[in-house]
Amino acid sequence: MRTTSDPSALQTGPIVPQMLKLAAPMIVAFAFSTSYNFVDRYFVSRLGDLATAAVGMAFLVQLVLISLGSGIGAGVNSFISRNLGAGKQEEAMKATIHAWLMAVGIGLLFGGIGLLVQRPLFRALGASEPVLALITDYLTIIFLFAPLMLLLMFTNSVFQGWGNTIFPMIFMLTGTISNLVLDPLLIFGLGPFPRMEMQGAALATGLGRVLALGIAVVVLFVYRKPTRVRFSTFQFDWRIVSGILKVGFPSSLSQILTTLAMSIIFLILKPYGPKAKAVYTIVFTYEVVVFLPAIGVSQAIIIMTGHNFGACLLDRVRKIYWSGTMIALGMMGTSSVIVFLFPHFFAGIFARSREVHQMATVALRISAVGFAFISFYLCSVASFQGLGLGRQYLLANLTRLYVLEAPFAFLGSHWLGLNGVWAGMAVGNILSALLLILWYLVIFQRQIVTGRVQAV
Repeated sequence: MRTTSDPSALQTGPIVPQMLKLAAPMIVAFAFSTSYNFVDRYFVSRLGDLATAAVGMAFLVQLVLISLGSGIGAGVNSFISRNLGAGKQEEAMKATIHAWLMAVGIGLLFGGIGLLVQRPLFRALGASEPVLALITDYLTIIFLFAPLMLLLMFTNSVFQGWGNTIFPMIFMLTGTISNLVLDPLLIFGLGPFPRMEMQGAALATGLGRVLALGIAVVVLFVYRKPTRVRFSTFQFDWRIVSGILKVGFPSSLSQILTTLAMSIIFLILKPYGPKAKAVYTIVFTYEVVVFLPAIGVSQAIIIMTGHNFGACLLDRVRKIYWSGTMIALGMMGTSSVIVFLFPHFFAGIFARSREVHQMATVALRISAVGFAFISFYLCSVASFQGLGLGRQYLLANLTRLYVLEAPFAFLGSHWLGLNGVWAGMAVGNILSALLLILWYLVIFQRQIVTGRVQAV
């Protein structure tokens, strides 16, 4: 299988074809992953609107786990790609083993804390006792699988840092397809399987990730890599951990704060009842769908930026940013228009009552106005990650969520009621797009061009 694993291949030739070659497998993988979220929530929704609200609230904690995996994984990706671009294969090899150790340690800590705090946490977020019972049924199993889930995500990031997005796609597809097959069997107890409802949905997720991890481990030791992984000479090095966390910690914290911002939206929606929370679950489900292609493009930006920054090809780094942003904007703009034109259809896929359906239709049409602008944010912070600027990523996200989106949603709720929440979020996305473009230009000129920030 031919893959883009030669670092020099990313430093020459046309940018757009290379970017699409890297992004396409990730877009396919994320599409299947998102289809899992659709199907999983569809199956869960057959248990009632309370179950839909429960899985939406539980997903907030699941997003923290995903944030840790993708955030620190971005640090792994960035560290490996920058060192390969600079010709430091030994550093890239050491980073691989350190990433696995970090995955296990962080996963055990996250799972243990989660099991202890889940009930008081969701009580504080306003979950009623029936919803709380459903949430804990789901999350308890997710917490137990946390170390293995992170191990899979970090392994994906290692391959991406090598310039290979084909194998991460295969691993993600394996986990997703397994999950889709197991979902109805374990949720509804089809055939010889017991009926586990919410627990079944979580167990299907965990087992799918374990199968994907098994395949990833096998591939890792038979695939021809740009750097050989050697356990015999391994020595723990805090400098490498620090290099990974320089990007990974702010990225993870940023994504966790995104989850917290979603919790704030749930609190803003509390006066409107559980049906409004179900509507918000539907809205952010489609928001993920709309920016799905841009996530694949942003992964390509991290990889290409890291390799080219490591090789000191600054003009090419700039072109990578603008090419990726235009590609992502085109993709997200198309999806946003489709959601805007047919909100009634999309709302009906998840809504189980007429009232939720009507509320979600309005919410999707309003929210779709701001969806496409998220492309500027995603591509800007991806470039920050590729450049090793984790702190700037964190500041950008804090501004977007806590200076713009959440305050506007709060003000909108007071001025326009429930629909004002959706309008406020859309305004926040539009304003953050304009801010991020200016922010990127200033940082690139003042810190990268001047040499104040070095690749490695």
